[in-house]
Amino acid sequence: MDMSPYRDLFVSESRTHIATFGELIVRLEDSPAESAVIDELFRHAHSLKGMAATMGYDQIVAIAHYMEDLLSRVRSDEFLLLPPLADLLLEGSDALARLVEGVEAGTDSGEDTSRLVERMASFDPAAEYQPHHPATFSGSGTEIPPESPLLDLHQFRQSDSFKSIRIKTETLDHLVNITGELITNRYRLKEAVRLSDAAESQESLRQLSALLHNLRDEVFKARMLPFAFIAERFPRLVRDLARKQGKEIHFQLFGKEIELDRGILEDIAEPIVHILRNAIDHGMEAADERVMAGKPGSGTITLTVRRDKDHVEISIDDDGRGMDPELLKQKGVEKGMLSPEQSAKMTPQEAYQLICQPGFSTAATVTDISGRGVGMDAVRETVQSLSGSLTIQSQRGSGSRFVMRLPITVSIIPALIVQSGPIEIAFPLNVVSRTVELEASEIIYESGRPAFILGDTALPIRSLRQAFNLLPAPGPESNPQSVIVCDVGSSPAFSVDRIVSQQEIFVRPLRTPLSHLKGVSGATITGDGRVLFVADAGALA
Repeated sequence: MDMSPYRDLFVSESRTHIATFGELIVRLEDSPAESAVIDELFRHAHSLKGMAATMGYDQIVAIAHYMEDLLSRVRSDEFLLLPPLADLLLEGSDALARLVEGVEAGTDSGEDTSRLVERMASFDPAAEYQPHHPATFSGSGTEIPPESPLLDLHQFRQSDSFKSIRIKTETLDHLVNITGELITNRYRLKEAVRLSDAAESQESLRQLSALLHNLRDEVFKARMLPFAFIAERFPRLVRDLARKQGKEIHFQLFGKEIELDRGILEDIAEPIVHILRNAIDHGMEAADERVMAGKPGSGTITLTVRRDKDHVEISIDDDGRGMDPELLKQKGVEKGMLSPEQSAKMTPQEAYQLICQPGFSTAATVTDISGRGVGMDAVRETVQSLSGSLTIQSQRGSGSRFVMRLPITVSIIPALIVQSGPIEIAFPLNVVSRTVELEASEIIYESGRPAFILGDTALPIRSLRQAFNLLPAPGPESNPQSVIVCDVGSSPAFSVDRIVSQQEIFVRPLRTPLSHLKGVSGATITGDGRVLFVADAGALA
């Protein structure tokens, strides 16, 4: 399979990892006990190793693997990150940078990294350490040897090009933001025209609205790419790792033709690699073990991409051994992540989420595929940074399922504005299947909870006031009662005080601490300058 189409993406992502790695090593040298920095170093080294393994760059894989090994010994308190070790890790980072430079140029760098790998594998902090390329500085004017790689570490190179996908994505993000601001200001202008009764401005407003819609559509098109842009390397990844493990695995991919925002594609590729590697190493059994369990000798991993209106759902299923929630809780107690009392109260779903904790692993041995307790924490962190959710399902003996539900990053959407108590809130229109006005006689009660009949189904009604813990209405509820039916989960319906309007909104992501609010996924500014939250119907349901 020709991997050249992915070379630019690999180079762009690798340079980010390497640059951050060097920065963190220096920071950790100043604060050796900062465990969060060690965890982040793991994530960057592990991600780089995984990408390089997928592309077949063995030298990069070897260096990144032994850098992980050294950091593992630091994390286990076998020794501190003293200057000799920091020098060796930084030397490894510099070697990785040169190897990536060779990848971008499309040529073999010609660098022999075997000696560096050997020194990493046999590193002894108690032994006297001498840098591989010493450089001395003194008043006599001693110069750095011309062959030293230190000469060009901070010089601009011809290969430091400006064709990065990340830069293009940032530029398009700014264009989306500007378009969203224009749409918001259009509503402000519309409100001002309405208040001033300037009828002669209505035609200009209509033309402005049409132009803004065209601009929005073109910006959206520019950001869309098929999932196949990142997906065609996954079959090779599964095949190679399965052969290395001596396992028989059939890989299935559905939905690769679905177009997604390029920002999603750029950020979600590494989390998918992490989940696939864990599924192969931990999830799937060897052929003889599967046969003894009454399964086919060949296992199956399925990657499915589905567009669900304003969300993307990426699921990875395997028919392997599954996970034992009791074993996960036991490991959590052993590692000091939770107390026995907390463990006893944990549900299976909560136990599965333990694998997303930094340093958590149930692997008996460490391999260059997985088992160091890194990877799934990076998956969760990335998904959460996209305002998405990660769901883990598993059944012991039958397999596991990982579902990443991600909102589209382009956030100019039509919405239904409703009022509930003292607040107004926006429901994305593509999750609203219908609105109804119910008379008191049309409301029934099942197990003490209100519901109404829609077709042949009784739909439960949940008060939006109760969902957001608002004070109850001072008087009797309105009759008829306004209800919005959402097309999520089991199609729940929410009662609201009134439906205000329908309009296009520019959704802004929530930052800490507002990002911890449950039931909302973003915010928007109305034409009269008010801030409205955007409802997350799935979470409210």
